Amino acid sequence: MGREPLLTRPSFYNAAFRSFQLAVHPELSRLERLLSRWPRALLLFSGGLDSSLLLAVGARVLGSGLTALTCTGPHTAPGELAYAVRLARRFRVRHLVRPFDPLGLPDFAGNSRRRCYACKQALILLAQREAQELGAGVVWDGSNVDDLSDFRPGLDAVREAGVVSPLLEAGWGKAAIREASRTLGLNAHRPPQSCLATRFPYGAALTREALAAVGRAEAWLAARGFRRVRLRVTGDGVRLELPPEDWPAFLAPQVRRPFQGLLAALGFGPLELDSR
Repeated sequence: MGREPLLTRPSFYNAAFRSFQLAVHPELSRLERLLSRWPRALLLFSGGLDSSLLLAVGARVLGSGLTALTCTGPHTAPGELAYAVRLARRFRVRHLVRPFDPLGLPDFAGNSRRRCYACKQALILLAQREAQELGAGVVWDGSNVDDLSDFRPGLDAVREAGVVSPLLEAGWGKAAIREASRTLGLNAHRPPQSCLATRFPYGAALTREALAAVGRAEAWLAARGFRRVRLRVTGDGVRLELPPEDWPAFLAPQVRRPFQGLLAALGFGPLELDSR
């Protein structure tokens, strides 16, 4: 058997929290108080940075009273589910995985500007049913202060449904979340893996095949060490977005040529490079 991860050992885990409390005591104390209002909670857990922090802190505050829910479907970036499963095991949190196909929602399939609202609304309904069966008095999500400055119609669905966003209530943005994540041994620099539908322009019909093709192309680059990858469908072609420091590695013939071959095999048109 492999060695148990350090952060699942109570002595190390509690020591990490004590260290964090000394560094950012007011913020952590406020977050812990918020989480302790309920003996049982269901966390919408994508495996992203925000929900991962809530998983780690919630595991300490609620123990077996915390359940994580991950919904996966054609819109999910490759590798996200496996990462979420590993993290839930690491913190010994009960983890539910449920299929969820938003392509059955007209606003999602048509990729309207209400796509995220419709998707989040359906996802929350699923979560609330699970919470009721578990006897959990609340559903948490990982929305934070920085989300308020973006166009995020899904936040309206969160508010309307009474989902609690502890990081938002505590006044935490990405900087505080990353700092806390580093202290707890989480991957504070793990790139966000947003819904694959975000790779398509509004109004472009979404299909299972199109989403899978984008996911496969991005996963090809991720497997070769490219950490922040976005392949945007632009109509006839696609636009690749990478951090500036990654372009030399991508432009090497042994990477760019086979990638262009993959794009052609997947049915994509000309490749545009976004070097901003």
